[in-house]
Amino acid sequence: MSGQDTKGLIVVTGGGTGIGASVTRLLRHRGYEVLITGRREERLAALAIETGCLTVRGDVASPEDNARVVEAVRRSDAPLRGVVHAAGIMAAGTVAATELATWQHVLSVNVTGAFDLTRQLLPQLRVRGGAIVMLGSVAADRAPSGIAAYAVSKAALVALANVLAVEEGRGEHPIRCNVVNPGWTRSEMADEEMRKAGPHMGGLDVEASYAEVTKLVPLGRPAESMEVANAIAWLLSDEASYVNGASIAIDGGHRWIDAGALPIDFEIRPR
Repeated sequence: MSGQDTKGLIVVTGGGTGIGASVTRLLRHRGYEVLITGRREERLAALAIETGCLTVRGDVASPEDNARVVEAVRRSDAPLRGVVHAAGIMAAGTVAATELATWQHVLSVNVTGAFDLTRQLLPQLRVRGGAIVMLGSVAADRAPSGIAAYAVSKAALVALANVLAVEEGRGEHPIRCNVVNPGWTRSEMADEEMRKAGPHMGGLDVEASYAEVTKLVPLGRPAESMEVANAIAWLLSDEASYVNGASIAIDGGHRWIDAGALPIDFEIRPR
C-alpha cells in the first residue's frame, strides 16, 4: 500500500503486543499506514507479516532509538498524521517499598519516553496536523495501593497530554492530544499481573483472578484490548475533530463505584 493510498501514517509505540497490537490491526484495516516500535523484535516481525505494518525495534526510553523511529517516519511515503503511545511497564510497590532505580525506570518508559518521541516527531506532525493519543490508566486519577510508580507515571502522562493539547492545538495545522484510561484489560501485561496476584487471592488461576479484580465492575468483566483500540482509533479520526485535552475512562463504569457501598443485592426492609 503506497503512501498515496492511505489515510496517513500512525506511529504506535509498544505496538507488538496487547492494546498496541490491537490498535495496529484496527488502523491497518481502516486504511492507515502504521509504524510500530517495541523491544521484542519477534513480536514486531510477526505483526508485520500479519498486517503489513512497518517496524522499528527500539526502547521508547532511549532517545537514540526514538531518533531511529523519526528517521523511519521521514523515509515513509505516507505523511505522519498521528502517534499512539501504548508502550508502558508496571512495577509493584508502595512508595516506601519502591527502589529509586525502579521508580526512575517506570517513569522513563511511561512518561519521559512519550515526551521525547513526541518532541522529536512534532516537526513532522505540524506539517499537516493530526492527533496524539496517550494510553493512560484509571490509576491516573485514583490512589491505588501497591503500584505507586505506575500510578504516578500515568497521572503525569495525563498532564503531558493536557499541555500538548493547549500548546499544539493553536497551530495553523492543529494537533489534538487526548488520553484513554482503561481499567483492567486483557493483555499480556495484565495476564502476567493476574498470574502474580492469583497466589495472593487464594490460589486463583488467571481467569478467576480477572473475575475477582473486576467483580465490582458494573459490566462484570475486564475489557478486551480491541474495545480500547476502538476508542483510540476514534480519537485519531476526523470524527473526533473537536476532542482535545480529553481523558476518556474505559473501565466498564468501575470508577463510579463507592468503595464503601453496600452489596448490590442488599435490601432495606422496614422493621
